[in-house]
Amino acid sequence: MSAPATATPASAPLGHALRSNGLVLQIADHAARSAQILGARLLQSRTALFDLASARDWWTERLGTPAGHAMLLALLRVLLLTLAPALIAEALTRRAITRPHRTIVAYATATLGDTAPATNRPENDKDASEDQAKALRTAAGMESAGPSAVSSNEANADPHTNVQASTAARTTPGQTAGQTAGALASVMSLPHRRVHHWMRLQRLPAALLLASLELLPVIAFGLCAAGVLSLFGASDAPFAESVGQLVDTYVICRIVIAVGALLFAPDADALRLMPLSGTAAVFAQRWTTRIVVIGGVGGALTAAVPLGMTDDAHLALVKIVTLIGHLALAVMILQCRRPVADAMRRSASGRSSLAYLVQWFADIWAGVAVFVVIALWLVWALDVRGGYSELLHAGGISLAVLLVARVVAIVVLGAVGRVFDPLGNRDDISITQRRAYRYYPALRLIATATVWLITLDVLLHVWGLHPGRVLVSAPIGHLLGSALATIVVAIVVAVVIWEAANGAAERRLEAWTDAGDYVRAARLRTLLPMFRTTLFVAIFIIVGLTALSQLGVNTAPLIAGASIFGVALGFGSQKLVQDFITGIFLLTENAMQVGDWVTVAGVSGSVEFLSIRTVRLRGGDGSLYTVPFSSVTTVNNTNRGIGNAAVKVAIAYGADVTRAVDTMKQIGAELRADDQFKDGILSDFAYWGVDQVDGASVTLVGQIQCKDSARWPVQREFNRRLLERFTALGIALANPQRNFVVGLPGARDVEGQTGNADDDGASGDTARASQRTAHESKPRNGQSGDGHGSSGTGRKPS
Repeated sequence: MSAPATATPASAPLGHALRSNGLVLQIADHAARSAQILGARLLQSRTALFDLASARDWWTERLGTPAGHAMLLALLRVLLLTLAPALIAEALTRRAITRPHRTIVAYATATLGDTAPATNRPENDKDASEDQAKALRTAAGMESAGPSAVSSNEANADPHTNVQASTAARTTPGQTAGQTAGALASVMSLPHRRVHHWMRLQRLPAALLLASLELLPVIAFGLCAAGVLSLFGASDAPFAESVGQLVDTYVICRIVIAVGALLFAPDADALRLMPLSGTAAVFAQRWTTRIVVIGGVGGALTAAVPLGMTDDAHLALVKIVTLIGHLALAVMILQCRRPVADAMRRSASGRSSLAYLVQWFADIWAGVAVFVVIALWLVWALDVRGGYSELLHAGGISLAVLLVARVVAIVVLGAVGRVFDPLGNRDDISITQRRAYRYYPALRLIATATVWLITLDVLLHVWGLHPGRVLVSAPIGHLLGSALATIVVAIVVAVVIWEAANGAAERRLEAWTDAGDYVRAARLRTLLPMFRTTLFVAIFIIVGLTALSQLGVNTAPLIAGASIFGVALGFGSQKLVQDFITGIFLLTENAMQVGDWVTVAGVSGSVEFLSIRTVRLRGGDGSLYTVPFSSVTTVNNTNRGIGNAAVKVAIAYGADVTRAVDTMKQIGAELRADDQFKDGILSDFAYWGVDQVDGASVTLVGQIQCKDSARWPVQREFNRRLLERFTALGIALANPQRNFVVGLPGARDVEGQTGNADDDGASGDTARASQRTAHESKPRNGQSGDGHGSSGTGRKPS
């Protein structure tokens, strides 16, 4: 008893995931009941359509017994004795008519070949089309028709109807070019049609003679088979009756095929009575033969009735064969849908009033024809009382509904396109209009889907199905309508909020860009993707939870699970969250931009990329630094408008300070007057004074206020000119190193002999200073002095 108690809490979340009276469960329950009812009805229909049990019983009970085997052997004997001489007679007759058949075809080709249809003679069709096109252009005003053209037209006019003259006389100045061209095209087609009619009449005798020859083998087959069947006795009467029905079916099929050959003449273009090309004639004759063969198989099933087949078994087999025939007819329709559609469009090209309707019907005719073919079989197979009249009635209304739906769709889509068309063809549209134009495909799709859903409901109503009425009357319909309305409202509000936020951001971005405030524009452009992502996620979550709640899904577990996941993610990724938060504030405060030279987290470089989490710096040596914002505590940015060129120079002790300062001011004035540097300098050289004095140097400092982009070029150029000018003026720069001369024993004697007294004193001082330095440094190295050191002052640094 403890196991179910422990299983209950585990299954509780699944039980509470969907509300018991929620829309999802009601739709699932309604769909299950509908599927069950539909399955029962389909089972009944299958039983009514294909009652194969009776056919199986007849085969097993009548033909599966020894008596049935004997009956089949007797039937085969009668069949062979009947068909063998009949087929021989047919073959002999066909051989006898081979030469007359060839003679008739050759005669027709020789005498009637010049009057072949234009569709079978490309050169004549090309000439005729060129003449008609020229006449149409002349009538439409595209070409000027001179007196010679008029006289030629009058000479070529039909003497009985005077077609061209009357047409020209009836053309008024106010008549448009298109109307004139259409009228002329329709009038010019009358003689062409009359030639076709006369040509077919000329072909008729030869075609009938050829068809008669084709029927002679069939007649010979039927007469021979009838004669043989009359010789059988009373014992073979049931079998003779069955074979006779097979013979009759064969003869009827051959006659139908011969009639098709009379009309289509796939092997003789000169004897063809139908206005078809050679390829179309072969296609028509091939499918005629296939369908006739399938029908012949169905007719041959009648031969099994005298052998004891029940009416139910016979009807079931005939339904199957008839279904195969209808499916073959549907396949034929699908194979020829494009040529027939093209022929429809060509036929309506000269009639502007019917062109649109014909174009529309050319697109749907194949589907309508296939539907009618299958529907006819269903009505016959289900033995629907008054089925054919109901089918014609519902089919006519359906065509009318489709036509009206097409017109309504054109009006609605045209109105939507008219509203959005000026927006797409203009360059000076506002941001709101440009963003609204993005929804044109979606609105067009919604309008099309709405029109065709309503059309589908009306068509189902015409055919006796009422899904819309069931949804409206049932409680589930009210729930579904309320849920869909709430979801649609939520989506519309979400779209409005999304577009308002994005439109405001883009308008602000455009305003700052037009005003030249590129700094703010760049900062907003950097933050905009993050703001869009955040807003989209928030809207998606709210709309998604609203939709799930309306569909009957319990959203409380989802919210609780998301909260737990968010808390766990926050604890596990504190550094990541800190990166995002710090990055948001740094980007918002415009601490750095792409292209700035900054120092962050102890590294310096040019900013190459800014994301919401990291900044990428390109160092001076080419190295790439990726610094997370959580490591950034201080940002040193040298690109913020001002970059002062600091000047600091140390001259030798005793040099002329005044002269050095005047030189520095002069160099600063020269740089500000230089065309290469004056745009980057904001003020003159500012001398700050003596910064440091020691026994070897005097340090002078100053500054030139520059733009951030000109700081380093100005500072480097100032230092270069300062070095050249001090060198030229003899102003010595301080040397940070000291020069010592180490004296040797007896050096003073040498110097006394070669130098003067002043040199002796200086050298003596230098030697004593060197010896003292050596004496003081020896103990630090762990060595004792050599006793040669002496005290004295050193030489000034050079």
